[in-house]
Amino acid sequence: MANKQDILTSIKNLDLFLKVLALKGAKARINKNGNPFVYVGGFNMVFQLTHKSKKWAFRVWHVPMGENKERYLNISKYLTSKKLPYFAEFIYDEKGLLVNGELVDTIRMEWLDGMLFKEYIEKHLTNSSILVSLADNFLKMCQDLRDNQISHGDLQEGNILVTENGNIKLVDYDSICIPEIEGQKEFVTGLKGYQHPSRFKGGKTSLKADYFSELIIYLSILAIAEKQELWEKYQVKDTQYLLFSETDFEDLENSKIYKDLSGLSLKIDKLLAILIEYLKTVNYTELKPFLLYLAPPVITKFTSDKEVLMQGSEMSLAWEVENALKVSINNGINEVEHIGTEILKPQDNFEYVLTAIGFNETVVKKLEIKVFPTPIIKSIQVPIPLFEKTTNLEVNLPEFPHIELGINNLSNNLNVNFNNNINSSFEEIKFNSLDKNFSSLNAKKGGLKNVFQAINNSKIISRIFKNQPNEKN
Repeated sequence: MANKQDILTSIKNLDLFLKVLALKGAKARINKNGNPFVYVGGFNMVFQLTHKSKKWAFRVWHVPMGENKERYLNISKYLTSKKLPYFAEFIYDEKGLLVNGELVDTIRMEWLDGMLFKEYIEKHLTNSSILVSLADNFLKMCQDLRDNQISHGDLQEGNILVTENGNIKLVDYDSICIPEIEGQKEFVTGLKGYQHPSRFKGGKTSLKADYFSELIIYLSILAIAEKQELWEKYQVKDTQYLLFSETDFEDLENSKIYKDLSGLSLKIDKLLAILIEYLKTVNYTELKPFLLYLAPPVITKFTSDKEVLMQGSEMSLAWEVENALKVSINNGINEVEHIGTEILKPQDNFEYVLTAIGFNETVVKKLEIKVFPTPIIKSIQVPIPLFEKTTNLEVNLPEFPHIELGINNLSNNLNVNFNNNINSSFEEIKFNSLDKNFSSLNAKKGGLKNVFQAINNSKIISRIFKNQPNEKN
């Protein structure tokens, strides 16, 4: 296997030893001392080449690749097919460089310009809106990677670049996992301040490898955006951490950083609760993406046992809400639990509004209640049954030859027929058509049988009989 010095010699003489046709004529970046500019890692060396004004990161292994050749080929093909904006162009070239008489495989990646993650945060430390935007972009990237079944495997500040306009780029693809290589032995397990403790117990590549580090990075960005003095307090610039270290994960709720972040905001508290749940999980492969915990709120119930009621009456308001950070109801009820009931006495028509505040979304539901004033009874009228038939009145009182039948009030037309078929006679019938009153109905002979017929929906208030004793002649 080629050693490091032999590789440096080949890079100095690319015209002779570079065998990648697509890079023919490329030049290596040279330091002031005359040697090629190079990043040296545990497995490979990375140089910067320029070809036709385009820069490339050119990687050459200084340790045997073995079976990993197929792995890198799969990653290269997969990333090329997905064309996600977070990855540089990534091409595996077989026998790309001649080193000490041996052709070795190489990888070329588009050289990405941008600020390192921490440099970008420090530059915008006093501009919380830019940092929140960075957090949102990071969250979108996490979702895009999951949608395309890609896990970077080593998300940390050194592997994230940010362009001037806030776009995120990822570097170092040795730890990437795609469906074709899931379950293979891991090359890299990441920095401890970004990884679940179980990640370091020896494992295999997993598409879930980023879940823990995604939460740590997102939480840290938002916390610094809300409280910028955390940057200096935890000396973020001069460490490999953001805000959390591996010792914090041993007893998070008693850690210094937890006490500094707890109560900072509803969002921070929610993310801390998810982190606690993560740390209670034995193995990182059992984690769920933290975005699932941030689903929009759902109002499953907001009802009243009465939608119409009399003023002063009681009603019961009931509600159930899921996924909310805060739930409140107007009209003086204010903040409430996610599930509850309230007994109310509304005095007027009112619209109750339940507001469920989620992590990134607020949901509102309204309930209209109609309230009627208590009725006051000013009068009562009892209708007399309607007469639409013939009514027979029989009077046979010889001792009272003078009988007066008085009808005092008649509200509608009244037809009265008398049938004197038993030798009765009537001397006087008085009827006033203006006020519709019968003043009197007199019969001066004993032995009376009358037929009385009332029609046309008449209401009658009557003095039926007034008996008068027999007058002496």
